Amino acid sequence: MGKNVVIVGGGFAGLAASIFLARGGRTVTLFEKRRYLGGRAITHLRHGFRFNLGPHAFYRGGAGSAVLRELGIPVRGGVPNGAGIALFGKERHKFPGNLWSLLTTGLLRANEKIELAKLFLRVRRMKDPSAFAAISERKWLDDSVSNERVRQTMEALLRLATYCNEPERMSAAAALGQLRRALRGVIYVDEGWQKIVDALHSSAVAAGVNFVTSSRIVALDIDGAVRGIEFGELEPDVEDTMELRMPRPSREHPGTRLAADTVLLAVDPATARDLIGEVVWPEMRTVIASCLDVALSRQPQPKKNFALGIDQPLYYSVHSRFAQLTPKGGALIHVARYGGGEENELEALLDEMQPGWRDLTVHRRFLPSMVVSNALIPPAPAARPSPATPIRGLYLAGDWVGDVGLLSDAALASARTAARAILAAS
Repeated sequence: MGKNVVIVGGGFAGLAASIFLARGGRTVTLFEKRRYLGGRAITHLRHGFRFNLGPHAFYRGGAGSAVLRELGIPVRGGVPNGAGIALFGKERHKFPGNLWSLLTTGLLRANEKIELAKLFLRVRRMKDPSAFAAISERKWLDDSVSNERVRQTMEALLRLATYCNEPERMSAAAALGQLRRALRGVIYVDEGWQKIVDALHSSAVAAGVNFVTSSRIVALDIDGAVRGIEFGELEPDVEDTMELRMPRPSREHPGTRLAADTVLLAVDPATARDLIGEVVWPEMRTVIASCLDVALSRQPQPKKNFALGIDQPLYYSVHSRFAQLTPKGGALIHVARYGGGEENELEALLDEMQPGWRDLTVHRRFLPSMVVSNALIPPAPAARPSPATPIRGLYLAGDWVGDVGLLSDAALASARTAARAILAAS
């Protein structure tokens, strides 16, 4: 293989992989179809409020944290304290997010508290959740929990950690591993996840990565091995440090071909299939949620900062309580339903938590089917695709690739694995 590497996709995975490869001595060109980088980690600035695409949390003990440390990318923000409200039907109780709230909550009876405390301790002490890789989260709950309300509470905590409301499809090992990381704490990132995207981009530029945005790759040229890429009509895009102009194809030629023998696809699985052609992968299940993001000029109920549905897949959190996301005095709130739902249901929960919020709204946005993850981890023997493919010169990265972690952890871990494989192969 040569020293040139093409990366398709400018989200977390593509950016991280580009840095590893450029620092490893490769000449890297990254193509991104949008005019901006970051993918689903983009943050939109609206009237001084920083909107992530839904409620993002960075897991302090996850694989992604280790990757960013290796790259020298800081992650700064606040750590939520676990205090909040447990929603159970019409009942409202103290959320059992730590030992003290577990002891004092009215959600559970004494014997139920003991059972949940034992489960917490078991999960915390679980050094290798892979022993449960062959069973689903639901099967683990069936085998491990005797009381129905304890089961619902445990399922809600697993849902909170994984963002997934399909316990019958999720690997117990993946869900328990994610809960262990969540119990160590998460970070709500100051200035939004765009801050991490910008730091990755700056490091990539410093390492010599070339960026071509607003570029639509339409196919890979594969003949036993990768031979090149074909892209459609491209537009000039100006970056902070450089301007790259690619030729526009004429009408007689549907696409322009660029020779390449090493390509890393850091895109979603549907796009990867379209670019590669026929490919045999396990069935992949997209994880979605509906989300209502609201910016308020002030918070009517300053003490109500978190709530989680126990018998319903609902989530409410004031992220600006712990991270710098708003102008002084403002509040940025995320209300979500795991698996998707109607906007009026989320509005009703916000009515309860922050009465009068409509009169204080600066900006609002409803995402009816936000993609949280392109693929959950199913019980073994099913598996997500490997970063190194059977096609010579073709590699994959993203939150649907590899056997390490979920969400951004999976994206960053697979990016590092793919980059290492490329460097080793060439």
